[in-house]
Amino acid sequence: MGRNYWDIVYEVITKADVILEVLDSRIIDESRNRIIEQRIEKMNKPIIYVFNKCDLVKREMLDQKKKELENAVYVNCKDRAGTTILKNKILSLGKKDKIFVGVVGYPNTGKSSLINALAGASKASTSPQAGHTKGIQWIRANSRIHLLDTPGVIPYDEHDPAQLSILGSKNPQTVKDADLVVMKLIEKFPGVIEAFYGLEKQKDAELALEKVAEKMNKRLKGNVLDVQSASKQILYDWQHGKIALL
Repeated sequence: MGRNYWDIVYEVITKADVILEVLDSRIIDESRNRIIEQRIEKMNKPIIYVFNKCDLVKREMLDQKKKELENAVYVNCKDRAGTTILKNKILSLGKKDKIFVGVVGYPNTGKSSLINALAGASKASTSPQAGHTKGIQWIRANSRIHLLDTPGVIPYDEHDPAQLSILGSKNPQTVKDADLVVMKLIEKFPGVIEAFYGLEKQKDAELALEKVAEKMNKRLKGNVLDVQSASKQILYDWQHGKIALL
């Protein structure tokens, strides 16, 4: 992504009184953007870690992570669970009559969905495609809270296609060697991918992927299993929040 994306994000951080970093509850560490966090810390501004998609993870996993991060709030944008707690946290940290809140994070972590949940209406456009939000959007959540949405930003040194695909920052259809990406996902969460597709845990990631491809009936000419097509479907299901860690 170009420098102008960073300029936009830094502008939002500068204007904001409080910053929300939206994280995928399934991969909290991987969805943290350390470069942005460092910038926020240097500017001495409060940051709230929003564990989005909390319905996809066991509560004890979130509780453990919350111990590591100050000012963490669980949110499920689908039913607006946790939004009242988040608003109260914003008010307690903002300490002003009119609080500007910057919303940052990787593409597709759910920033626009969070804004809509906080505002109580579809005021920020949403899309499952990476890079959907193109510039700063100012959204009034209520009389005191005003939200600033930004595009998702990827650090300059972030070139790992597997990492970007798992984060949802790459369209599954454009991922090269999608099978290698999915095998990393299978290794990270043993048995989870298999269970989602109605299969038992396999002894290794390659066999698990083959079993899923077989279950999906993804085949090439000659009845050969099409693991690439199956892998892209798995990534699609993962990115769209269908695969939970429950």
